[in-house]
Amino acid sequence: MFAMYKQFVVSLADLRFVSIECQLCKTVVTLDMKDVHELAQKYDNAFCPKDCAGCRRQYDSAIRPNVDAFQKAYHALFAIADRVSFRGEEIESAEPNVLVRASGSKV
Repeated sequence: MFAMYKQFVVSLADLRFVSIECQLCKTVVTLDMKDVHELAQKYDNAFCPKDCAGCRRQYDSAIRPNVDAFQKAYHALFAIADRVSFRGEEIESAEPNVLVRASGSKV
């Protein structure tokens, strides 16, 4: 017997941008994982900027190393990105037994 359920699926090939929200001023900075952000590179050759662009305060100490590591993993896997996907919890759909991708296409 098979159990059918709906699931949120995101292909690595569909991912490109990562957003960071400042805890203090709520400014959201969106970085392109394919390109290196010039403000981050300017001082210490990292991907994620050290300071918030809005209030100029330093991000939480866990954000920068983990976002940098995620971007490095993204680049390492990009050649096979069409074969790597992330799956989430079950989601609601009006149609029975349908997987919904982040791009909006149905599987």
